[in-house]
Amino acid sequence: MPKRNNFNSKLALVWLVIVALFSGLLIKQFAFSSSVPIESNIMKLLPENQQDPMVEQAFQQISNSMSEEVVFILSGSDIKNTIAATKAFEKALNHDSFSGGSELFKHVQGKINSSTQSRWSDFYFRHRAQLLTEQQKETLTHAPESRAQYVIQSLYNPFSGVTATELTLDPFLLFRDYISEVGTRSSNFGLKDGYLTAQSQEQSHILVAATLAGSPYSLTIQKQLPALDTLERDIEKQFDVKVQHTGVVFYANYGTQSAKSEISTIGLGSLAGVILLVWLTFRSALPLALSLLSISTGLLVALASTVAIFGKVHLFSLVFGASLIGVSIDYSFHYLTDRLAAGSRWQSDKGLKHILVAITLGLITSLIGYLGLLVAPFPGLQQLALFSSIGLIAAYASVVCWYPVLASKPSQERALPLAGLWHTWLNLWSHPRFRIGLPLIVTVLSLASITQVRYDDDIRQLQAMPDELKQQEQAISDISGLGSAQNMLLVTAESNQALLNKLALISSNLDNLVAQQAISGYRSVNQHLPSEQEQHHNYQLVKQLYDSQSATLQTTLGWPSFPELPKYSPITLDEFLSSPVSEPIRPLWLQPINNQAASVIMIKDVVDTEQFSQWLDSDFAQQQGVKYLNKADEISSLFAEYRVKITELLLIALAAIGMVLGWRYGVKQSLLMLLPSLIAGVSGLAVTGALGSTLNLFNLLGLILILGIGIDYTLFFAEQKKSLSTLLAITLSGLTTLLSFGLLSLSQTHAIHSFGITVLTGIFVAWLLSPLAINSKQTTEKTKPREAFR
Repeated sequence: MPKRNNFNSKLALVWLVIVALFSGLLIKQFAFSSSVPIESNIMKLLPENQQDPMVEQAFQQISNSMSEEVVFILSGSDIKNTIAATKAFEKALNHDSFSGGSELFKHVQGKINSSTQSRWSDFYFRHRAQLLTEQQKETLTHAPESRAQYVIQSLYNPFSGVTATELTLDPFLLFRDYISEVGTRSSNFGLKDGYLTAQSQEQSHILVAATLAGSPYSLTIQKQLPALDTLERDIEKQFDVKVQHTGVVFYANYGTQSAKSEISTIGLGSLAGVILLVWLTFRSALPLALSLLSISTGLLVALASTVAIFGKVHLFSLVFGASLIGVSIDYSFHYLTDRLAAGSRWQSDKGLKHILVAITLGLITSLIGYLGLLVAPFPGLQQLALFSSIGLIAAYASVVCWYPVLASKPSQERALPLAGLWHTWLNLWSHPRFRIGLPLIVTVLSLASITQVRYDDDIRQLQAMPDELKQQEQAISDISGLGSAQNMLLVTAESNQALLNKLALISSNLDNLVAQQAISGYRSVNQHLPSEQEQHHNYQLVKQLYDSQSATLQTTLGWPSFPELPKYSPITLDEFLSSPVSEPIRPLWLQPINNQAASVIMIKDVVDTEQFSQWLDSDFAQQQGVKYLNKADEISSLFAEYRVKITELLLIALAAIGMVLGWRYGVKQSLLMLLPSLIAGVSGLAVTGALGSTLNLFNLLGLILILGIGIDYTLFFAEQKKSLSTLLAITLSGLTTLLSFGLLSLSQTHAIHSFGITVLTGIFVAWLLSPLAINSKQTTEKTKPREAFR
C-alpha cells in the first residue's frame, strides 16, 4: 500500500508540474502580450476559398481596405441647421476628447475644403480633351454639328451659367457634362457649401466619412464606441437632426458584446449550477473543490493549448468551451458518487480502478467524435474540436492523477440522495414492457416530428444582426445610392490597360442589366478612368469636332480666333490612384494577384437574381473571366457541402464507436448501448424542427456531442454493477450538461440557439433511455452499496 500511495503521489506531482507549465504559458499569453489573444472577427472562423485562391486573395484585399471605413449620415429638414450639426460633429470626431483621449479615427472628412475641390476638378480639367460621356461619344460620332448648336443655345439661355472663361478653355462645353456625370456615377450626393449632400423626402442628408485608427475587431477600438454613441445622441438633441452610421466595427462590437454576455451567462450559469448540485448532493466542501478543480484545469489547459497552436482563441470557441463544464465533470461525478456510496469502507485506489475502464472508454468515444472535426477545413470547427478534446483529456487526467491523493479519506456515512427515487426508476427498467415501450414511444414521436425539419445553411445565422444596425445600413444605402458590398465581380487581365479595356467591355453589358432592372447599378474604376486606348479614341473624336465645327462656332460667336485643342496627355493609372479623385473607388483597384492586374466591380443591388445568375453563366462572362464574389453565399454553399460531410463523418464515428463497444461487450449489448444515443439524436433534431428553428451544420455537431455523451451514460451502466450510484452520477452530469447547453438555447445568435435546443433535447433523451444498457442479468443494489470497496 505505501508503494501504491507513493506512486499516486508521484503521478499527482507530475500532473501538477504539467498544469503549472500550462498556467505559466497562459499568464505569458495574456499578461505579457501586446494584445489580448482573443479573436472576435467572425471571418476567422471560416475557411479560405480552396477552389479559387485568386478569389480568396481578392476578398482579403477588399475586406482589409473597406473594413476600417465608417459612414455617417446626418439628416434634417433644414439644410443650414444640418450643415451646422455636421460641422460640430466633424469637429468632435477629430478631437480625442470624446473618446477619453484614445484615437478612434485616423481620418475624418465632412467638409471638402476648396483646395481638395480644386485638385479634384483640375485633375480632370487638364485632361478634358480625352474625357467624354457615352452620350457625347454618340453625338460626336453621328451628329457633331449638333454640339455647336448646343453651345449657341446655352449662350442664349440665362440660366446655363456659361462664363467667358469657361468658353475660352472649353468652347464646346464638353467638360461640364462629363464632370456632372462622373459625380452621379459615384453616388446620389452633390456638393453644397463644401459638404456632400443629398435630398430625399423633404430631408437634407450630409455624408461624413471616417477611417478607423485600427482594426474594427480590436477591443481597444470597440471600447470607444459608447463614447461615439453618446456624441451622436448629443448632436441629435442639440441640432434636432438624426445621426445614422454603418460600418463593420458596429457589427463586430455587437458580436463581441453578445459573445461576452453569453460567455458570462453560460459559464457562470453552468458554474453556479454545478456548485449547487454538488453541494446539495455531497454536503461537503471537498467534492465541490475537486469538481471545480477538474473543470478549471480542463479549461485552463484547453485555453493555453488553443492560443499556443492557433495564436488566438475565438470568442465563438470560448462560448462553446464554456459548455465544456457540463461534459468534463462527468468523470468527477462518477468518482465522487462511488466515494459517497462506499462511505467508511472507501479505498481511493479501488475506487479509481472501479471507474477507470468506464471513464477511459468514455473519453475515447468522445475524442472519436471531437477529433473527427479536425478534418473539416473550417478553422472554427478545428479550434472547437481541439479546445474540447484537450479540455476533456485534462479533466480526465485531473481525476486519475489527483483524486486518489486528494480524496483518499472516506466521506461521512450517509445514504445516497433520493435513493428511493433512483431505485424505483431503475426497477421500472426491469419490466420488459417498460424497457421496450418507452424507447419505442420516444422514437415514434421523434420520427413523427422529424418531417418538420428544414435546413438553412446561411452563414449569416452565425452573426447576430440587430435590427437597428440593419435598418441604419439600409437607410444609408438608399440615401447614398452606394448599395452594399455584398455582391462583387472580380476581373483580371495581363496588364493594367488590358484590364481597363476589359472593365469597359463588361460595363457595357452591365448597363444593359441596369436598363433591364436586373441590377440597380454598379461601380467600376473605368467609370472614372478610361483606358488609354479609349482616351485616345475620345481625343480623336474631339479633334474631329474642332476640325469640322470650330469655323461655324467661331463665325457665330464673332471670335477673331478659335481656342486651340489641348495637347493629348493620357491619364496614367498611377497618376489617377495617387490623386484625391480616386478616393471613392480606390479600394476597387486591387494589388496584382498571381502577376495579374485585378479589379472588382461593385454591384449595388441584385434586383432579379435569376437574370443576374444567367448573365454570370453566359458565354460572355465566362470568356471575360468574370468571377462572382459573395463571401456569404460562398461560405453558405460550403456549409451545405460540409453538412453532408459531417453526416458521413458522424456515421463513420458511430461505426468506429460500435466496433470498440462490440469488441468489449459483444454485438447485442453494444447495440443496446448505441440505441439511446441514436434515439436521442433523432429527438434533438425533431424538437428543434418542431419549435420552428432551421437546422444547419452546427446541429450536426450537436449530434456528435449527443453521441459522445450518450455513449458515456450507457458505458457506465454497462461497465458497473452498482447501477444506483451510476444513475446518480449520470443524473448529476446530465443536469450540468443540460444547464450548459440549455443556456446556449438562450443565445441571440440563431445558429447557437438552434444548436442549444438540439443538444438540450438530445441529452435529456440520452439520460432518459441510458438504463437500457443495464445488463438484464445485472441487478440494482438495495442494501449493500459498499461491497465493491471491501
